[in-house]
Parts: sequence; C-alpha cells; structure tokens
Amino acid sequence: MLVRTRFAPSPTGFLHVGGARTALFNWLFARQQGGQFILRIEDTDQVRSTEQSAAGILQDLRWLGLDWDAGPVVGQGKNEYFQSMRLELYRQHLQELIRQGRAYEAYETPEQLAAMRAEAEKQKRPFRYRRQMAGRAAPGAAQPVLRFEMPWQDLHFKDLILGDIRVAGDEHDDIVIRKSDGFPTYHFAVVVDDHAMGITHVLRAQEHLMNTPKHLALYATFGWPAPQHGHLPLVFNLDGSKMSKRDRTKAARAALQAYARQEQDALFEKLARRAALSPATIRAFMARQNDDAALASKLAACIGCELPEIDVQDFRRSGYLAEALVNFLALLGWSPGGNREILSRREMIEAFSLEQIGRTSGRFDRKKLHWMNGEYIRASSIEQLGAAVDRFNEVTDYPLQHADADTRRQLLAMYQPRMATLVELARNSVFFFQEPVYDAAAVAQHVLQEPGPVVLREIETRLKAVPRWDRENLAPVLEHILALGQKRGAAAQTLRVVVSGGAVSPPLLETLLLLGRDKTLGRIARHLAAIRREPPVPAHGSDLS
Repeated sequence: MLVRTRFAPSPTGFLHVGGARTALFNWLFARQQGGQFILRIEDTDQVRSTEQSAAGILQDLRWLGLDWDAGPVVGQGKNEYFQSMRLELYRQHLQELIRQGRAYEAYETPEQLAAMRAEAEKQKRPFRYRRQMAGRAAPGAAQPVLRFEMPWQDLHFKDLILGDIRVAGDEHDDIVIRKSDGFPTYHFAVVVDDHAMGITHVLRAQEHLMNTPKHLALYATFGWPAPQHGHLPLVFNLDGSKMSKRDRTKAARAALQAYARQEQDALFEKLARRAALSPATIRAFMARQNDDAALASKLAACIGCELPEIDVQDFRRSGYLAEALVNFLALLGWSPGGNREILSRREMIEAFSLEQIGRTSGRFDRKKLHWMNGEYIRASSIEQLGAAVDRFNEVTDYPLQHADADTRRQLLAMYQPRMATLVELARNSVFFFQEPVYDAAAVAQHVLQEPGPVVLREIETRLKAVPRWDRENLAPVLEHILALGQKRGAAAQTLRVVVSGGAVSPPLLETLLLLGRDKTLGRIARHLAAIRREPPVPAHGSDLS
C-alpha cells in the first residue's frame, strides 16, 4: 500500500504554528514510509476564506521546506485541490445519500436551534439533534440545510496514537453536511476528498477526535474503506493554556492597559495619532469587541510591545530559521529517542514513527526555540545565512534589505557569533544604514561626561590622519585609542557610543571598516558640535594621560 497523507488547512488567516506541526508530522510520516504528502485547501467557508490567505499558507509551507507531491501550484490560481472547485463532486455524493434515505432537509433557524438547546439544558439532558426533531418548511422559510442521519449504534475505532476509542450511540448528532448556502460542510467534504484522493492515513489534532466517528459513519454509508486515523497532541503554552491566535490580542490588551495606567486619559488620543486610527476603534479593541490580529500588532508596535509569535509568519518576521523551527516543532509531541535535540531533516525522516508520538500536549518553550535557533545560526555558513536573510527581507522592512551582497556578508560575519535570531541582526545593524537612535544614558556617561569630550576630540584628530581607511591603517590607530585616558578601553567606548548609538556593538575595528570614513567622522563631528553648544558634565579626577 502506498502511504498517502494530507494537510488540509482552511484559508481563513495565517498558518498557525500548531497547524504547521500537523503538516510536518504528515510530511515526515509520508517521507519515512516512502509515500506521498498531499496538500488540499478547504475553502468552502465563503465568508472567511480568502485567496490571499491561501497564498500565504502556500508560502509558509514552502518556507518551512514542506514540499507536497500533489496540491495547489504556488503563484497560480485555484485547481482541483481547492474544495471550492469540487462542488459538482460533492453535489453528486449528496444526492446519493438522499437516494439512500440517509440525508434529509432541516429548516430550523439558528434562533430555533438555540431555543432547543436551552430547553435541553433546562431539562438537564444533552442536546442531540435527530431526524424526528426536524420541522417542516414554513412559508417564506430560508434555504434548508441537509443533515446526515447518524447510526444509533456505538462506534468504535483504533486510533494510531490514542488507542481504542468508543463513542456511544446516544452521543451522536445528525450532522449538517450541506449548509443553507449550498456549500458542503467540513464533515462531508473531508470524507469525499480523502476517499477521492486515496488518503490512507489521517493525522490531525486531538480537537478533531470526536469528529472521526461522524466521518467513519459516512465512509460506512458510502461503502468506502476508511483511512487510518491518528490524533496528535495539542500545542500548549508553558502555562498550560492552549496556544491560540488570540494570545497576541490578549498580550496587546495587557500592554495597552499597563500603558493606560501611565498615560491615563491621554492614551486613546495619543495612540490614535500614532496609529492613524480613531479613538473609538481603540476603545472597541480594549473592550474586547474586536479581536483583529493586525490591529493588535499595530497598536502594540505604537507602544513598543513585543507580541508572542503564534503564526508561522510571526516566526519568519522574528528572524527564526526555517530549519530550526522545523526541528523544534518536530519535538513537540514526538521523541526521536536518545535525548537528541538537534536533528537534520534526514535524521528526522529516518527516526520518525507514529509509535513515538505522545498522548499528552506539547509545551511550546520559547526559550528553547531561541536557543535552538542560535545553534543553527552558528552552525550555518555565511552563504546559508545570506539566503535566510533574503527570505527574512521578504516579510520585513528593516534597512538590512538595502545592504548589498558584500555589506551583508560582512554584517553576518560580525554578528553570527553573538545573535540568536535574524531580527537581532536587523535591529542591531540599523546604525550602519542610518543615523542611530542614541541611548541617552550611554551618551551621558561615555560622551558628555569628562573626559569624554576631550577624548572625542583626540579620537577625531587621530582618525582624520588615517591615510587609507583599511584594516592595516586603522588597527594601530585603534590601539592608540584604546590606551587613551586613565582606564584602558574607556576612550574606545566613547567612540563606540558615538558611531553606533549605544554601549554594545560588534568589534570596533570591523564596525569602523564597514561604517566607512565619512559616516564615522560625520557622527564624531556632530557630537563635538553638540558638546560645544552644551558644556560637558565634569567628572571628578578625570584627565587624559
């Protein structure tokens, strides 16, 4: 039997990192078994599905390196692997169920169904919709839904991960298989498509566990062999909460509330100006009337708040390498044995098995991912990092994207030993491309306070005298600068703050070489001019030796 797995996301937003883990496990199992990995886009939700979201999912999967053997084509329009292009196939199979007498129309409105649930709750019994409850069409009634009549007997199956699962017959609902807009529901389309595409193994999150008996009943009614099912552990935060897209909006609200305590009544007006939004929009967000993730990101950026990464896009923008994220996700619920943590893709494929997938939820340890990404960065070649920077630049707008190949290579050589993500490179290297945002405390301590001004004038004199701005000529001058003042290195720190904006930067020689003569001397001159306008702060006992 040729193993065929699939990943079938709904294009209603960005690819959640938990969905990426599901795709990865399906991909690893298919590759380990010498089978095929299928990608299908489940876009029958006409209200929430967008082509932009579908394109983003394809891009994220490509970035992760999860190639598919059949599915959509990147950069092209819809094909037969989009459910919205398969409506005639669904219509035919819906008609077959009607002919068998296993499907029927139901006319209840959402309000009527809510009242039926409330009545069941009042009687302290579970609400289960069954065929005998279906009402008749009333004059002017809306389009009915189509329901599938579930069998009354217990349903049993062996889960590849969780073992024996049994659901009692009185726990079944007659599920909706066609919505009032004429589109099939997830429960129906997924069964038809998995059968038509020859899927042999369905690996999906445990939140779908109670859907499987419904799907198995449909397989049995059609007389089709059912694929084997395995339900993967969920991905939780370290605090035990489910890792949700709403984590970002929660974090943004918490930061805004803390900010509001400081700014008080001026908060909404100030944020409205910064974010080009109306105060009413911000108040609605704070009142939990709007969970828009893009709005949360925009407001958080206005107050300098870092939101937790949730979607694959978030991790891309935060500068994680695809290989590191894949390695980390593989270990969320699966163990290769031998306490191994850093694994190549080939090693993951060779070691992967369903038997080593756990039943308990995986905990997303961001500190571990940060560490792992740093390990991957330090183990990469400059060429590999350069390619990663290109992909990083596709989803960010840091000045780094304007660096030519030689400048980027020099920056990578400088920062590789000391960075854990590409965003650290992008942020810390901004001063090479534009005037720094100066750390006021560092400037006060190292530049304005004596002997900073005296030291800086001496530094300017020495650097202006350098005949050629290269390593051979700059190195001895920097050695002299290191020796200036009472404490070795203090003068160099003054120079570092002036050229980079803060007290931390790559090695000073490499920094000056890449920054160049004009930018270096220009920044020194501007600081000296500012000092002349504002006298330096004296420091007791300081002098220049």
